[in-house]
Amino acid sequence: MFRNNRLLFSFQAAGKGILTTIKEERNLRIHLTAAVFILYFKGYYSLTNVQEILLLLTIGMVVSLELMNTAVENAVDLYSMQQHPLAGKAKDAAAGAVLAAALIAVVIGIRLFWNVDAFISILSDFLSNPFKAVILILAVAVGCWFIFCFGQQPEKQ
Repeated sequence: MFRNNRLLFSFQAAGKGILTTIKEERNLRIHLTAAVFILYFKGYYSLTNVQEILLLLTIGMVVSLELMNTAVENAVDLYSMQQHPLAGKAKDAAAGAVLAAALIAVVIGIRLFWNVDAFISILSDFLSNPFKAVILILAVAVGCWFIFCFGQQPEKQ
C-alpha cells in the first residue's frame, strides 16, 4: 500500500510540474500549440507508422527539453539569485538544448510535410468548406490566447 502511495505521489508531482510549467513558461505553450496544429494537419498526409513515431518522438523531445530547461533555470535561481558566470552558462546551455531540439524538429517537419500536392489539398479543403475555415481561424485565435495570455497574472495596482 505504501509503495502505491509513493507511486501516485510521483505521478501527481510530475503532473504538477507540467501544469506549473505550462502556466509559467510561454515557450512551452508555443511548443504545445505548434504540436496540436501539427498533429491535426498530419491527417492530410499519408505518414507511415515509423514517420508517425518519429513525429511523436520529436514533439516529445522538444517538450521534455523545455521542461528540463525550466528545471535548470529554477534550480540555478534557487541556488543563487545573484549574477554568476557559471549560472549564466548553465541556463544558456539548457536553453541551447531546447533550441537545438526545436531546430531539429523543424528539419524533421519539413522532411515529413513538404509536399505541394498536400498543401493544395489542404487549401482546397478549407476553401471549399467555410465552416472548417472558421473553426481553423478560431483555433488559431485560441492558440494565440493560450500562448500569450494563459497563466498571466493581472498586474496588481
